Formats: sequence, C-alpha cells, structure tokens
Amino acid sequence: MKILAVCGSHREMSNTNKIVQKVAEASGCDFELVYLGKLSIKPCTGCANCMMNEGQCAVDDDMQGLYEKLMEADALILGGPTYFMDISGAVKDFIDRSSAIYYRGVGPSYHPDMPWLGQRPLAGKPAVIVTTVAGGGHERAIETLSVCIGDIHRMELVAKLAEVVKMDDVDDLPEVLQRAEDAGKKLGEALGKG
Repeated sequence: MKILAVCGSHREMSNTNKIVQKVAEASGCDFELVYLGKLSIKPCTGCANCMMNEGQCAVDDDMQGLYEKLMEADALILGGPTYFMDISGAVKDFIDRSSAIYYRGVGPSYHPDMPWLGQRPLAGKPAVIVTTVAGGGHERAIETLSVCIGDIHRMELVAKLAEVVKMDDVDDLPEVLQRAEDAGKKLGEALGKG
C-alpha cells in the first residue's frame, strides 16, 4: 500500500511537515513525502480545460507531476499550516488543482444528475488531514481540509489533527506526537496493516 503524504508548509522542518511525516511513518505502510515548498504550483485559473480534455490541466507547472501520484495513491495525508484563520494558500492551490483528476474517467460520479462535476478516483480511500497553528483559526482550517478531502474528494477521513502548538516545536510536545502516531496507526489499519 502506498501513501501520498503532502507536506504543505513551505518550511521543510515545520511543525506541520513533522506531523505529516510522523503520521506516515506510524502507518507501517510505504509512503512518499511531497514537499509543496519545493514545488511551483500555480493557482487554478478556472479555465475548464481539464473538464474538456480528459483531466489534462492547462497550467504547466509542478502539479503535472503530482496527478499520477494522486491517481496511484492508496491513501493520502495532507498537512497545511493555518494562516490568517484558514488553510494556507499553497495547500488550497494544491487542492484546487487536484480537481483535474475528476475528469479522467475513474471512480464513482460525484452526482449522477450533474456529470460536469466529474468522477472521484479517490473516493473511499483513507486520508488523514493535519493543520498546526500558534494561536487560533485551526478550527476553520481543519474544516476547510475536511470539506475538500472528505466531502469533495469523497475520501474516508480516519483522523483529523488540528494542533495548537504555540511557538513550540512538536519534537518537544509528546502528546502531539502521540496523536500523530495514533492517527498513523489508524491509517495503517484502514489499509490492512496491523
């Protein structure tokens, strides 16, 4: 089983990215870490090219290399920091652009009476979502991730981690690391490990 673990912070050793990695490691499954901070992913332009061309996005950037990874993943871990009371722009761009996979002819229809909404190739696959924050706004950020990954992609959310870490390092917060490990174990169980 292969997990795609998306580290959405632009700081490689951020709290968010550390938690994503901890969840992935605790799953007991094969995983690939992808760092959005090392990629150039532009915003969705709403051009509808993906709808008209079998899921091919017209924007030529590093997201092109992530489409097949998404399609091949057995599970997803998506983590993003909370900025200005919601998920960061980099993570939202990733989510928006991921909609191109809806038009590749794979998975159940989002709604049988609305074929323009495409299909959901990740439907039913397990996922864990993660956000961290120094102060507040994490409730809205985890809600945004939940709607995007659970409701829109139709994945099965096995854990939601919204961690208030203040200005601390998660490496010094054993209770946070324990929740991440527990989430990873749940993900592994959902994939038939353990």
